[in-house]
Amino acid sequence: MKCGSKKGSGTVTWIDGSTRTIYMANIDDNNSFEVNFDEIIEDPQAHNREDTYY
Repeated sequence: MKCGSKKGSGTVTWIDGSTRTIYMANIDDNNSFEVNFDEIIEDPQAHNREDTYY
C-alpha cells in the first residue's frame, strides 16, 4: 500500500501497532524510513514533492 506522510510518500512495508510506527520504503531509491501514525497525510493522492502536477 502506498501512502503519504510529512516525511514523504512511499510503500508501507511494516506497521508496528504497539509503538504506532509505520515503516515505509521510498519508491525512487528504495530508502526505508519510519513515521508515526500522526504524521500520515490524509490525502488520497500520495505523491513526492518532486512530482509534476497531474
